[in-house]
Order: sequence, then C-alpha cells, then structure tokens
Amino acid sequence: MYAKLLISVFGQDKPGLVKQISDVVKVNGGNWLESRLSHLGGRFAGLVLAEFDVAQLEAARAGLNQLSNDELSITVESSESQTATSVIQLTLVGNDKPGIVYEITESLNAINANVEQFNSEVTAAPMSGGNLFSASITVSLPDGVTLGDVRRTLEQVANDLMVDLDIE
Repeated sequence: MYAKLLISVFGQDKPGLVKQISDVVKVNGGNWLESRLSHLGGRFAGLVLAEFDVAQLEAARAGLNQLSNDELSITVESSESQTATSVIQLTLVGNDKPGIVYEITESLNAINANVEQFNSEVTAAPMSGGNLFSASITVSLPDGVTLGDVRRTLEQVANDLMVDLDIE
C-alpha cells in the first residue's frame, strides 16, 4: 500500500537543495510525483508531492524533517487524492494596477471555483513605458458550474479592469 506526502520548503536558497530533498525521497523508495519549486524574492519556495510505501513513510518523514534548520523550513503532511473536477485555464494580460488579483479571485470565489495554480508577473510594457501584469491561472470548477458561468462572471471584471482575458 502507498501513501502520499506533501513536502513544503521555504528558506534560504543554496546549490544542492533540491538534490537533498530528492536524495531523501530516493533513499526511502519514494516516487517524486510532481513539484512546484521556485526562487522568488531572494528565497526558495516549493511544494513536492511524493509517494512512498507505507512501511517507509515514517522514515521518509524523519529524513525530510532532518533537512530543516535555521535557514530552511520543511513541513511534511499526508496528502489525500482529490476527486476529479472540471478544470479550466485562464490567461490574463493588462496594464498593472493594484487590485487585479483581488478582483479576479473575488469573482472566482463567488462561483465557488478553486484556484489550483496561480502564476503571475509584472514586466515592463514595451510601448507604453508602464508595467504589464500577466497571470496564468488553473481553476477547478465545482459540479454545476459551467464554462459559460465562468465567462459571464469574469468578462465583466476583465472589462472593468481593462485587461485581456482568455478562458480555455
């Protein structure tokens, strides 16, 4: 029997950090299923989902917890599989201004949509001299909420914010 662990990592970045985590997973017979790892704001942050034989679970936890120190925080939690739902991809681009993330997430929350992944950045706008905000958002929809519901909810917000919104 197998069980999944969700490993969160935050702290000072250094060469070999991801290898240290993968070493613990390998030594304990684990399988690295997926991850989101990033250097952001001068720090390292990430999530790893790994699967282990139940007999190795506590040894894997202990090995991962030993990596924590004053400069690095590692948290290990059990992870349960979620039931499949309808998943859509949103892409948003427009002039940067305060409140874009708030307005979009407020609208998604109003239809009980769940943000599964949210990647955003602000870059220099090539023509205007201002800043350009862009986001890629993966959203799962609850039963009964359609793509049309999402379009109606978000298109008005996108118009108010004057951003381009693509929904797939």
